[in-house]
Amino acid sequence: MRTTHIDDFHYCCAEVFCALYSAFPVPYLLLVEDTTGPIKWDMTGLPDRRSQACFETFVWLGEHDLLRFRTLEPRNTGIEGAVLTQKAFVLLASHVTWTSGEMTSRIEALLEARRNRAYADLEMLINDIFRANCTWSAPVTSKPLPKSEPLKSVDSES
Repeated sequence: MRTTHIDDFHYCCAEVFCALYSAFPVPYLLLVEDTTGPIKWDMTGLPDRRSQACFETFVWLGEHDLLRFRTLEPRNTGIEGAVLTQKAFVLLASHVTWTSGEMTSRIEALLEARRNRAYADLEMLINDIFRANCTWSAPVTSKPLPKSEPLKSVDSES
């Protein structure tokens, strides 16, 4: 069983990539609350674990040359002036192939996975982006990825 914080990390990365790609090339204000919901502050004024992890994801993506930003917001509530790097833009615009043979851009696949709440697909896509971004190993050709079925909504009145 995987830990929740890794699932949150993948989800947060997907949200950042989708938001910044849709705003590209205009700098964007990334707020933790837009990704995780309202920040819950403890009595000492520190954010809850999930909100802090989301903020640290923003910073981590910046440290790994996937986004740039101007400044950090006070109390770790977000980053101002965030924009995708050229490398991240190219990675998101490049194609991924599903095991069914269907080809789509990584950003379209991320948007579809978010829309369908296909969290396993989000995980595979984010890991695929990180593998393609990896500079300490030989370039890896993306393999076809399995795609899960979208969740079907159930009518609560029946």
